[in-house]
Formats: sequence, structure tokens, C-alpha cells
Amino acid sequence: MTDAPRWYEDVALPPLLGAARRTYTAAIRTALLDAGFDDMPLSGASLLGRIARSGRNLGDVASELAVSKQAASQLVDTLVARGYVERTPDLVDRRRVTVGLTERGTAAAAEIRRAVEHVDAELANKVDGDDLVRTRATLGALAEMGHAHP
Repeated sequence: MTDAPRWYEDVALPPLLGAARRTYTAAIRTALLDAGFDDMPLSGASLLGRIARSGRNLGDVASELAVSKQAASQLVDTLVARGYVERTPDLVDRRRVTVGLTERGTAAAAEIRRAVEHVDAELANKVDGDDLVRTRATLGALAEMGHAHP
């Protein structure tokens, strides 16, 4: 007797990627709300995560979020006004602006990281470790095809 196919075997990759992303988004949103960060814009968590990993100048923010510089600047304005991010002049090129995390932003970024780690741990309990390595390699190759790697 053959095992019945799993629900996702005949689903195209884009909807699967979207559903997987929503798993992380929901976990992050819940963690932020539980920690009192109830004023975080929807795309703000992604930006905070990127800044926490490597710091950014404003031009990089727009390209990594795949939005216009104006939209990125508006998101940064919101995060500055809410106390998550601060703008500082780039020390190398004064025409550029660097965005960094405030103490509040660092605390929110830590909650985001914990939420991601929680989902990752749950996933590691559901699938084989080699499958996770292959999944990461596959997603990395897909991102490189579109030149959209974080």
C-alpha cells in the first residue's frame, strides 16, 4: 500500500514559500506583542532584523526590502518616531545616512530572533537535519537566481 501524497507535494513553490513565511511572521508578531512592542509596523521587524545583523545605510534598506527609497525612508521615519531606530551620518561618506538600533530596537530585535529560533527549533523536530540543510541550500540558490540575498 502506498502512502497518500502529502498536501504540499502538488502545490507550486510560490504559495508554499508564502505560507512558510507567514509561519515566521505570525511567530514574530506574537512575540513582539507579548513583549509589549505593539506599535511595530508589519515590515518593521524585517528591517530591525537586518539592522541588528549588520547595520545599514538608508540606501541598502530600500534595496533589501525591494521598495523605493521613499518607502524605505518612510518606514525608517516611523521606526525612529517609535524609538526603535536612530539615524546617524555615515562616518565615511557624510552624504549617506546610517540607521542603527536604539536600546528599544535592540530589545525588539532580540524578541524577533527568539521567535525565529523557536520556529527553527520546532521545524528541526519535524524534519531531518539533512533536509534542513538541503532546504537552506535550495532557498539560497533560488534567492541568488533573483539576486535577492539578504
